[in-house]
Amino acid sequence: MEKIAKKAKISLYLDTRRATSDDTYPVKIQVFYGRQKLFNTGSYVSIEDFENSYHTAKPKGERLKDLKIDLSALEAKANEVVDNLKIFTFEKFEKMLFTTKQSLTNIIDHYYNYIKELDKNNQVGTSSSYFCSINSIREFINDSRRNPIEVITFDMVTPEFLNKYENWMIAQDRSRTTVGIYLRTTRKIFNQAIEDGIIDREIYPFKKYKIPTGKNTKKAIEAPDLKKLFNADVKGNIFQEKAKAFWFFSYQCNGMNIRDISELKFRDLHVTYFSFLRHKTIRTTKEDPKPIIVPITDYVKQVFEKYGNKKGKPNDYVFPVFTAGMDAKERHRANQNFVRLINQHMKKLANTVGMEINGTMEARHSFTTQVTRKQGMEFAQEALGHTTLATTQNYWAGFQSETKKEMADMLMDFDQPKGKSNVVPIKRTAKRLRV
Repeated sequence: MEKIAKKAKISLYLDTRRATSDDTYPVKIQVFYGRQKLFNTGSYVSIEDFENSYHTAKPKGERLKDLKIDLSALEAKANEVVDNLKIFTFEKFEKMLFTTKQSLTNIIDHYYNYIKELDKNNQVGTSSSYFCSINSIREFINDSRRNPIEVITFDMVTPEFLNKYENWMIAQDRSRTTVGIYLRTTRKIFNQAIEDGIIDREIYPFKKYKIPTGKNTKKAIEAPDLKKLFNADVKGNIFQEKAKAFWFFSYQCNGMNIRDISELKFRDLHVTYFSFLRHKTIRTTKEDPKPIIVPITDYVKQVFEKYGNKKGKPNDYVFPVFTAGMDAKERHRANQNFVRLINQHMKKLANTVGMEINGTMEARHSFTTQVTRKQGMEFAQEALGHTTLATTQNYWAGFQSETKKEMADMLMDFDQPKGKSNVVPIKRTAKRLRV
Protein backbone atom coordinates (compact mmCIF):
# COMPACT_ATOMS: atom_id res chain seq x y z
CA MET A 1 0.00 0.00 0.00
CA GLU A 2 1.35 3.41 -1.02
CA LYS A 3 2.34 5.59 1.91
CA ILE A 4 0.73 9.05 1.88
CA ALA A 5 3.05 11.88 2.85
CA LYS A 6 2.03 13.86 5.89
CA LYS A 7 0.74 17.35 5.26
CA ALA A 8 1.82 20.38 7.27
CA LYS A 9 -0.85 21.47 9.75
CA ILE A 10 -1.83 25.14 9.83
CA SER A 11 -3.55 27.17 12.57
CA LEU A 12 -3.49 30.70 13.93
CA TYR A 13 -1.82 31.42 17.24
CA LEU A 14 -2.03 34.50 19.45
CA ASP A 15 1.39 35.12 20.96
CA THR A 16 0.56 36.48 24.41
CA ARG A 17 4.11 36.62 25.72
CA ARG A 18 4.37 40.38 25.26
CA ALA A 19 1.55 42.92 24.87
CA THR A 20 1.72 46.14 22.89
CA SER A 21 0.83 49.53 24.38
CA ASP A 22 -2.87 49.04 23.47
CA ASP A 23 -3.05 45.54 25.02
CA THR A 24 -3.06 43.68 21.72
CA TYR A 25 -0.85 40.75 20.77
CA PRO A 26 0.67 39.54 17.49
CA VAL A 27 -1.28 36.98 15.49
CA LYS A 28 1.03 34.30 14.11
CA ILE A 29 0.64 31.39 11.73
CA GLN A 30 1.48 28.18 13.52
CA VAL A 31 2.89 25.47 11.27
CA PHE A 32 3.49 21.94 12.48
CA TYR A 33 5.53 19.63 10.25
CA GLY A 34 7.63 17.35 12.40
CA ARG A 35 8.31 20.37 14.53
CA GLN A 36 6.51 23.64 15.20
CA LYS A 37 7.38 27.02 13.74
CA LEU A 38 5.63 30.41 14.03
CA PHE A 39 5.42 33.07 11.32
CA ASN A 40 4.44 36.70 11.86
CA THR A 41 1.37 38.00 10.02
CA GLY A 42 1.60 41.67 10.92
CA SER A 43 -1.85 41.56 12.57
CA TYR A 44 -2.49 42.41 16.24
CA VAL A 45 -5.68 41.73 18.27
CA SER A 46 -6.68 41.51 21.91
CA ILE A 47 -7.09 38.17 23.68
CA GLU A 48 -10.85 38.75 23.97
CA ASP A 49 -11.32 39.61 20.31
CA PHE A 50 -9.24 36.62 19.20
CA GLU A 51 -11.33 34.24 21.31
CA ASN A 52 -14.64 35.79 20.24
CA SER A 53 -13.83 35.75 16.55
CA TYR A 54 -11.34 33.09 15.46
CA HIS A 55 -12.38 30.54 18.11
CA THR A 56 -16.11 31.22 17.77
CA ALA A 57 -18.28 29.58 15.13
CA LYS A 58 -20.68 32.54 14.87
CA PRO A 59 -19.16 35.78 16.19
CA LYS A 60 -21.55 38.44 17.47
CA GLY A 61 -21.48 41.87 15.88
CA GLU A 62 -20.16 43.09 12.54
CA ARG A 63 -16.72 44.00 13.90
CA LEU A 64 -16.02 40.48 15.17
CA LYS A 65 -17.53 38.92 12.04
CA ASP A 66 -15.20 41.00 9.86
CA LEU A 67 -12.25 40.11 12.09
CA LYS A 68 -13.05 36.39 11.74
CA ILE A 69 -13.14 36.80 7.94
CA ASP A 70 -9.73 38.50 7.98
CA LEU A 71 -8.18 35.87 10.26
CA SER A 72 -9.72 33.01 8.27
CA ALA A 73 -8.26 34.54 5.10
CA LEU A 74 -4.77 34.44 6.65
CA GLU A 75 -5.26 30.78 7.54
CA ALA A 76 -6.67 29.97 4.10
CA LYS A 77 -3.69 31.58 2.35
CA ALA A 78 -1.28 29.55 4.47
CA ASN A 79 -3.15 26.32 3.62
CA GLU A 80 -3.12 27.26 -0.06
CA VAL A 81 0.66 27.67 0.06
CA VAL A 82 1.00 24.23 1.69
CA ASP A 83 -1.24 22.67 -0.99
CA ASN A 84 0.87 24.21 -3.79
CA LEU A 85 4.19 23.03 -2.40
CA LYS A 86 5.17 19.68 -3.92
CA ILE A 87 7.89 19.27 -1.32
CA PHE A 88 7.33 21.12 1.94
CA THR A 89 10.09 22.98 3.71
CA PHE A 90 9.68 25.82 6.16
CA GLU A 91 11.94 27.99 3.98
CA LYS A 92 9.82 27.49 0.85
CA PHE A 93 6.63 28.00 2.84
CA GLU A 94 7.84 31.33 4.21
CA LYS A 95 9.04 32.49 0.80
CA MET A 96 5.70 31.81 -0.89
CA LEU A 97 3.58 33.05 2.01
CA PHE A 98 5.03 36.54 2.07
CA THR A 99 5.57 37.06 -1.63
CA THR A 100 2.92 38.81 -3.67
CA LYS A 101 1.29 36.90 -6.50
CA GLN A 102 2.81 39.30 -9.03
CA SER A 103 6.28 38.82 -7.55
CA LEU A 104 5.88 35.02 -7.59
CA THR A 105 5.38 35.05 -11.36
CA ASN A 106 7.86 37.84 -12.10
CA ILE A 107 11.08 36.28 -13.37
CA ILE A 108 13.00 39.48 -12.54
CA ASP A 109 12.26 39.06 -8.83
CA HIS A 110 13.32 35.42 -8.97
CA TYR A 111 16.62 36.46 -10.56
CA TYR A 112 17.31 39.07 -7.88
CA ASN A 113 16.40 36.69 -5.06
CA TYR A 114 18.81 34.10 -6.42
CA ILE A 115 21.51 36.74 -6.86
CA LYS A 116 21.12 37.58 -3.16
CA GLU A 117 21.65 33.90 -2.29
CA LEU A 118 24.78 33.75 -4.44
CA ASP A 119 26.17 36.92 -2.85
CA LYS A 120 25.46 35.48 0.59
CA ASN A 121 27.50 32.40 -0.37
CA ASN A 122 30.34 34.61 -1.71
CA GLN A 123 29.77 33.28 -5.25
CA VAL A 124 30.50 36.68 -6.75
CA GLY A 125 31.46 35.53 -10.25
CA THR A 126 28.28 33.46 -10.65
CA SER A 127 26.22 36.30 -9.19
CA SER A 128 27.68 38.64 -11.80
CA SER A 129 26.63 36.27 -14.61
CA TYR A 130 23.03 36.21 -13.35
CA PHE A 131 23.00 39.99 -12.99
CA CYS A 132 24.29 40.47 -16.55
CA SER A 133 21.76 37.93 -17.83
CA ILE A 134 18.63 39.55 -16.40
CA ASN A 135 19.85 43.04 -17.34
CA SER A 136 20.35 41.84 -20.92
CA ILE A 137 16.85 40.31 -21.05
CA ARG A 138 15.34 43.52 -19.64
CA GLU A 139 17.22 45.57 -22.23
CA PHE A 140 15.91 43.32 -25.00
CA ILE A 141 12.29 43.40 -23.90
CA ASN A 142 12.36 47.18 -23.43
CA ASP A 143 14.19 47.89 -26.66
CA SER A 144 12.26 50.62 -28.53
CA ARG A 145 9.61 50.86 -25.78
CA ARG A 146 8.71 54.35 -24.60
CA ASN A 147 7.53 53.06 -21.25
CA PRO A 148 9.84 50.30 -19.94
CA ILE A 149 8.12 47.36 -18.27
CA GLU A 150 9.30 46.13 -14.89
CA VAL A 151 7.48 42.79 -14.81
CA ILE A 152 8.46 39.84 -17.00
CA THR A 153 6.24 36.88 -16.15
CA PHE A 154 7.37 33.31 -16.73
CA ASP A 155 4.70 32.70 -19.36
CA MET A 156 6.12 35.59 -21.45
CA VAL A 157 9.39 33.69 -21.89
CA THR A 158 8.32 31.34 -24.68
CA PRO A 159 10.47 29.51 -27.27
CA GLU A 160 9.57 32.30 -29.71
CA PHE A 161 10.67 34.92 -27.16
CA LEU A 162 14.01 33.14 -26.66
CA ASN A 163 14.64 32.86 -30.41
CA LYS A 164 13.99 36.57 -30.83
CA TYR A 165 16.29 37.34 -27.89
CA GLU A 166 19.06 35.19 -29.42
CA ASN A 167 18.73 36.98 -32.79
CA TRP A 168 18.70 40.37 -31.04
CA MET A 169 21.89 39.48 -29.14
CA ILE A 170 23.67 38.38 -32.33
CA ALA A 171 22.60 41.64 -33.97
CA GLN A 172 24.22 43.45 -31.02
CA ASP A 173 27.52 41.70 -31.85
CA ARG A 174 27.26 39.41 -28.84
CA SER A 175 28.59 35.89 -29.34
CA ARG A 176 26.55 32.70 -29.26
CA THR A 177 28.71 31.68 -26.31
CA THR A 178 27.49 34.74 -24.37
CA VAL A 179 23.88 33.97 -25.32
CA GLY A 180 24.38 30.44 -24.02
CA ILE A 181 25.85 31.65 -20.72
CA TYR A 182 22.97 34.08 -20.15
CA LEU A 183 20.20 31.65 -21.06
CA ARG A 184 21.58 28.82 -18.94
CA THR A 185 20.94 31.11 -15.97
CA THR A 186 17.36 31.64 -17.21
CA ARG A 187 16.89 27.88 -17.45
CA LYS A 188 18.13 27.53 -13.88
CA ILE A 189 15.56 30.11 -12.69
CA PHE A 190 12.78 28.20 -14.49
CA ASN A 191 13.86 24.86 -13.02
CA GLN A 192 13.95 26.34 -9.52
CA ALA A 193 10.47 27.85 -9.90
CA ILE A 194 9.10 24.49 -11.11
CA GLU A 195 10.76 22.66 -8.23
CA ASP A 196 9.23 25.16 -5.78
CA GLY A 197 5.78 24.60 -7.30
CA ILE A 198 5.46 28.22 -8.39
CA ILE A 199 4.95 27.54 -12.11
CA ASP A 200 3.66 24.59 -14.12
CA ARG A 201 6.07 22.45 -16.09
CA GLU A 202 3.87 22.97 -19.16
CA ILE A 203 5.21 26.52 -19.69
CA TYR A 204 8.86 25.39 -19.57
CA PRO A 205 10.29 26.83 -22.84
CA PHE A 206 13.55 24.87 -22.98
CA LYS A 207 11.90 21.69 -24.28
CA LYS A 208 11.51 23.30 -27.69
CA TYR A 209 14.17 25.99 -27.56
CA LYS A 210 17.77 24.76 -27.54
CA ILE A 211 20.37 26.98 -25.89
CA PRO A 212 23.24 27.74 -28.30
CA THR A 213 26.57 26.27 -27.26
CA GLY A 214 28.84 28.39 -29.43
CA LYS A 215 32.16 27.28 -30.82
CA ASN A 216 34.53 26.85 -27.91
CA THR A 217 37.83 26.34 -29.72
CA LYS A 218 40.74 26.20 -27.33
CA LYS A 219 44.05 27.56 -28.56
CA ALA A 220 47.28 26.01 -27.36
CA ILE A 221 50.76 27.41 -27.99
CA GLU A 222 53.21 24.90 -29.40
CA ALA A 223 56.60 24.15 -27.83
CA PRO A 224 58.78 26.25 -30.23
CA ASP A 225 56.62 29.32 -29.64
CA LEU A 226 56.50 28.63 -25.90
CA LYS A 227 60.30 28.66 -25.92
CA LYS A 228 60.36 31.88 -27.94
CA LEU A 229 57.93 33.51 -25.53
CA PHE A 230 59.82 32.23 -22.48
CA ASN A 231 63.12 33.61 -23.79
CA ALA A 232 61.66 36.99 -24.83
CA ASP A 233 63.62 39.92 -23.41
CA VAL A 234 61.65 41.78 -20.72
CA LYS A 235 64.52 43.63 -19.06
CA GLY A 236 63.54 47.13 -18.05
CA ASN A 237 59.80 46.40 -18.30
CA ILE A 238 58.61 45.36 -14.85
CA PHE A 239 55.02 44.81 -16.00
CA GLN A 240 55.91 42.46 -18.85
CA GLU A 241 58.39 40.66 -16.59
CA LYS A 242 55.69 40.11 -13.96
CA ALA A 243 53.06 39.10 -16.53
CA LYS A 244 55.43 36.56 -18.12
CA ALA A 245 56.41 35.15 -14.73
CA PHE A 246 52.82 34.42 -13.72
CA TRP A 247 51.79 33.23 -17.20
CA PHE A 248 54.51 30.56 -17.15
CA PHE A 249 53.85 29.87 -13.46
CA SER A 250 50.28 28.98 -14.50
CA TYR A 251 51.61 26.91 -17.41
CA GLN A 252 54.00 24.84 -15.31
CA CYS A 253 51.69 24.51 -12.31
CA ASN A 254 49.19 22.21 -14.05
CA GLY A 255 47.58 25.04 -16.01
CA MET A 256 46.61 26.65 -12.70
CA ASN A 257 43.87 29.29 -12.97
CA ILE A 258 44.89 32.79 -11.91
CA ARG A 259 42.16 32.81 -9.24
CA ASP A 260 43.74 29.72 -7.68
CA ILE A 261 47.14 31.43 -7.74
CA SER A 262 45.61 34.44 -5.95
CA GLU A 263 43.98 32.15 -3.36
CA LEU A 264 47.19 30.23 -2.56
CA LYS A 265 48.06 30.33 1.16
CA PHE A 266 51.16 29.44 3.15
CA ARG A 267 49.39 26.43 4.63
CA ASP A 268 49.27 24.99 1.07
CA LEU A 269 53.08 24.95 0.77
CA HIS A 270 54.96 21.77 1.63
CA VAL A 271 58.56 20.62 1.35
CA THR A 272 58.77 19.71 -2.35
CA TYR A 273 55.26 20.57 -3.56
CA PHE A 274 52.21 22.69 -2.95
CA SER A 275 48.56 21.69 -3.14
CA PHE A 276 45.31 23.51 -3.80
CA LEU A 277 41.60 23.02 -4.38
CA ARG A 278 40.17 24.64 -7.51
CA HIS A 279 38.13 27.71 -6.59
CA LYS A 280 35.88 27.10 -9.60
CA THR A 281 34.72 23.65 -8.48
CA ILE A 282 35.20 23.68 -4.71
CA ARG A 283 31.44 23.94 -4.09
CA THR A 284 30.46 21.18 -6.51
CA THR A 285 33.02 18.74 -5.10
CA LYS A 286 32.90 19.75 -1.42
CA GLU A 287 31.79 16.28 -0.28
CA ASP A 288 35.12 14.77 -1.35
CA PRO A 289 37.43 17.55 -2.56
CA LYS A 290 40.60 16.24 -4.14
CA PRO A 291 43.61 18.57 -3.96
CA ILE A 292 45.80 19.14 -7.00
CA ILE A 293 49.46 18.44 -6.28
CA VAL A 294 52.10 20.63 -7.97
CA PRO A 295 55.88 19.98 -7.67
CA ILE A 296 57.95 22.98 -6.63
CA THR A 297 60.49 23.32 -9.45
CA ASP A 298 63.33 25.83 -9.64
CA TYR A 299 61.14 28.09 -11.76
CA VAL A 300 58.19 27.90 -9.37
CA LYS A 301 60.55 28.64 -6.49
CA GLN A 302 61.90 31.71 -8.32
CA VAL A 303 58.40 33.12 -8.76
CA PHE A 304 57.63 32.54 -5.09
CA GLU A 305 60.82 34.30 -4.04
CA LYS A 306 60.49 37.26 -6.41
CA TYR A 307 56.74 37.98 -6.22
CA GLY A 308 55.50 36.22 -3.10
CA ASN A 309 55.25 37.51 0.44
CA LYS A 310 58.48 36.64 2.25
CA LYS A 311 56.76 35.04 5.21
CA GLY A 312 53.32 34.61 6.68
CA LYS A 313 51.04 32.71 8.98
CA PRO A 314 49.39 29.52 7.63
CA ASN A 315 46.22 31.41 6.65
CA ASP A 316 48.04 34.31 4.96
CA TYR A 317 48.15 34.63 1.16
CA VAL A 318 51.39 33.70 -0.61
CA PHE A 319 51.04 36.38 -3.28
CA PRO A 320 49.97 39.98 -2.48
CA VAL A 321 46.89 39.94 -4.70
CA PHE A 322 44.44 39.60 -1.81
CA THR A 323 44.82 41.07 1.65
CA ALA A 324 43.31 40.03 4.95
CA GLY A 325 39.85 41.45 5.54
CA MET A 326 38.82 41.63 1.88
CA ASP A 327 35.24 40.54 1.28
CA ALA A 328 34.20 38.32 -1.64
CA LYS A 329 33.45 41.21 -4.00
CA GLU A 330 36.76 42.90 -3.25
CA ARG A 331 38.65 39.65 -3.90
CA HIS A 332 36.76 39.15 -7.15
CA ARG A 333 37.64 42.67 -8.29
CA ALA A 334 41.30 42.34 -7.25
CA ASN A 335 41.64 39.05 -9.15
CA GLN A 336 40.05 40.55 -12.26
CA ASN A 337 42.59 43.38 -12.14
CA PHE A 338 45.41 40.84 -11.76
CA VAL A 339 44.18 38.83 -14.77
CA ARG A 340 43.81 42.05 -16.77
CA LEU A 341 47.40 43.04 -16.01
CA ILE A 342 48.76 39.65 -17.11
CA ASN A 343 46.65 39.55 -20.29
CA GLN A 344 47.45 43.11 -21.30
CA HIS A 345 51.22 42.83 -20.93
CA MET A 346 51.48 39.27 -22.27
CA LYS A 347 49.79 40.42 -25.48
CA LYS A 348 52.34 43.22 -25.81
CA LEU A 349 55.21 40.84 -25.07
CA ALA A 350 53.93 38.33 -27.63
CA ASN A 351 53.78 41.07 -30.27
CA THR A 352 57.48 41.82 -29.77
CA VAL A 353 58.35 38.26 -30.90
CA GLY A 354 55.78 38.14 -33.69
CA MET A 355 53.13 36.15 -31.85
CA GLU A 356 49.50 36.62 -30.90
CA ILE A 357 48.02 35.35 -27.67
CA ASN A 358 44.71 36.02 -25.99
CA GLY A 359 45.56 35.65 -22.33
CA THR A 360 45.96 33.43 -19.30
CA MET A 361 43.69 30.60 -20.47
CA GLU A 362 46.17 29.79 -23.21
CA ALA A 363 48.66 28.83 -20.50
CA ARG A 364 46.17 26.21 -19.26
CA HIS A 365 45.40 25.05 -22.79
CA SER A 366 49.11 24.79 -23.64
CA PHE A 367 49.75 22.71 -20.52
CA THR A 368 46.80 20.45 -21.41
CA THR A 369 48.14 19.87 -24.93
CA GLN A 370 51.64 19.02 -23.76
CA VAL A 371 50.62 16.73 -20.90
CA THR A 372 47.97 14.89 -22.94
CA ARG A 373 50.47 14.21 -25.71
CA LYS A 374 53.21 13.02 -23.42
CA GLN A 375 51.39 11.39 -20.50
CA GLY A 376 47.87 10.58 -21.71
CA MET A 377 44.33 11.57 -20.82
CA GLU A 378 44.24 9.99 -17.36
CA PHE A 379 47.32 11.92 -16.23
CA ALA A 380 45.78 15.12 -17.64
CA GLN A 381 42.57 14.44 -15.71
CA GLU A 382 44.39 14.33 -12.39
CA ALA A 383 46.66 17.28 -13.19
CA LEU A 384 43.75 19.50 -14.28
CA GLY A 385 41.64 18.57 -11.28
CA HIS A 386 38.75 17.11 -13.29
CA THR A 387 36.53 14.80 -11.24
CA THR A 388 35.84 12.46 -14.18
CA LEU A 389 37.67 11.42 -17.32
CA ALA A 390 34.59 12.48 -19.30
CA THR A 391 35.20 16.08 -18.22
CA THR A 392 38.77 15.90 -19.49
CA GLN A 393 37.58 14.36 -22.76
CA ASN A 394 35.02 17.14 -23.21
CA TYR A 395 37.68 19.72 -22.40
CA TRP A 396 40.04 18.17 -24.96
CA ALA A 397 37.20 18.10 -27.50
CA GLY A 398 37.31 21.90 -27.63
CA PHE A 399 40.88 22.04 -28.90
CA GLN A 400 41.72 22.97 -32.45
CA SER A 401 41.63 20.12 -34.94
CA GLU A 402 45.22 20.90 -35.99
CA THR A 403 46.39 20.14 -32.44
CA LYS A 404 44.64 16.76 -32.49
CA LYS A 405 46.01 15.96 -35.94
CA GLU A 406 49.55 16.78 -34.83
CA MET A 407 49.10 14.49 -31.86
CA ALA A 408 47.90 11.68 -34.16
CA ASP A 409 50.79 12.28 -36.61
CA MET A 410 53.27 12.16 -33.73
CA LEU A 411 52.23 8.55 -33.09
CA MET A 412 53.66 7.61 -36.50
CA ASP A 413 56.87 9.62 -36.08
CA PHE A 414 59.06 6.58 -35.39
CA ASP A 415 62.27 8.54 -36.04
CA GLN A 416 61.79 10.92 -33.11
CA PRO A 417 64.75 10.43 -30.72
CA LYS A 418 63.84 8.69 -27.49
CA GLY A 419 63.24 11.09 -24.64
CA LYS A 420 63.08 14.16 -26.89
CA SER A 421 60.71 16.78 -25.57
CA ASN A 422 59.51 20.12 -26.90
CA VAL A 423 58.44 21.40 -23.50
CA VAL A 424 60.21 24.52 -22.24
CA PRO A 425 63.15 23.06 -20.26
CA ILE A 426 62.72 23.83 -16.57
CA LYS A 427 64.86 21.86 -14.16
CA ARG A 428 62.99 20.18 -11.30
CA THR A 429 64.30 20.21 -7.77
CA ALA A 430 63.42 18.56 -4.48
CA LYS A 431 64.86 21.37 -2.33
CA ARG A 432 62.71 22.85 0.41
CA LEU A 433 61.07 26.14 -0.49
CA ARG A 434 62.08 28.96 1.83
CA VAL A 435 59.61 31.83 2.08
